Amino acid sequence: MVTLKTQDWLANDEAMLSSMDKWQRAIDLMTGLLGATAGYVVEYNDKLGFRAALTSQNDANPNRKLSGKSEPSSRNIYCRRVAQTKASFYEPDATGKPDWADNPELTEDGYVSYYGVPLFWPNGVVFGTLCVFDTKPTGYDKRQLELLECFRDLIEADLRLYEQYQIMRNISMSDPLTGLNNRAGFEMLAHQKIRIAKRYHHNIGIIFIDLDDMKHWNDDYGHAAGDAALRAVGKAITESIREVDICGRMGGDEFAVLGYVRNRGDLTTIIARVRNALANAKLSVPKAKTPIRETPEISSGASVFFDPVNQSLEDMIAVTDLEMYRDKKRRRK
Repeated sequence: MVTLKTQDWLANDEAMLSSMDKWQRAIDLMTGLLGATAGYVVEYNDKLGFRAALTSQNDANPNRKLSGKSEPSSRNIYCRRVAQTKASFYEPDATGKPDWADNPELTEDGYVSYYGVPLFWPNGVVFGTLCVFDTKPTGYDKRQLELLECFRDLIEADLRLYEQYQIMRNISMSDPLTGLNNRAGFEMLAHQKIRIAKRYHHNIGIIFIDLDDMKHWNDDYGHAAGDAALRAVGKAITESIREVDICGRMGGDEFAVLGYVRNRGDLTTIIARVRNALANAKLSVPKAKTPIRETPEISSGASVFFDPVNQSLEDMIAVTDLEMYRDKKRRRK
């Protein structure tokens, strides 16, 4: 997977809306010119498998409304061949062929013909496929097959623009000390997460984390040690959260995590992981005023906002921030 993606599936990223409209027109035109039953842009995720991002809206397509479900990468579907070989694949007629005996696209959907071309990120990682299916055998000629390659070039050009956009966005929304999102970056991603949570009825969980006694680190060991302690907290958070969670340095010694949760237990598990990671952290600060024989400690607050989520991000942050300060107060006693 490309790390610049802000969602598991690129089709969910609002930054891609204009491109997706363009891609939709392209697959509708492509499907019509080939006289195919259905055309698709299929995304590939090395952990989650395959999922249709777009499908043609022609009358012959029986699945014009996408389900949003993914197919595991172990499933013997046509697109799997393309992703594995990183090469175009044409099956004019799969009827009776042992290779496809357990392919649900053939056995359940009745697609006997398939042509797909791989779509690549600029670094050569497979993004997915551009493909057409047919319920009858086909005999595409060379020019028809080249047609898909032209549409592929259009999509890959957009993937290059998306990557460049993400690089610029990361530069402006990253904290240079820890490498995490800065406050602006965190809030932008958090608003996206909240919109998705409202659409799919997820619960939202937020964690606020504060490095304890930042003044002690700066005054007793030097500012380089204070920076090292902040980097250690950022690293511990990054290693402790789930892939679907987001995190950021909110400013100074404060950090935040947001994700979809079942209950408060999901958040306390993450906090425990962070504390355990910090307990085993080794800070190397050659210019420290005195040798460092301790590890950073944190105060934390956690809040769950159950579906339907009606609170604003600002209100959710304020509630969780208050929880964090209560924890800090208890730890000082």
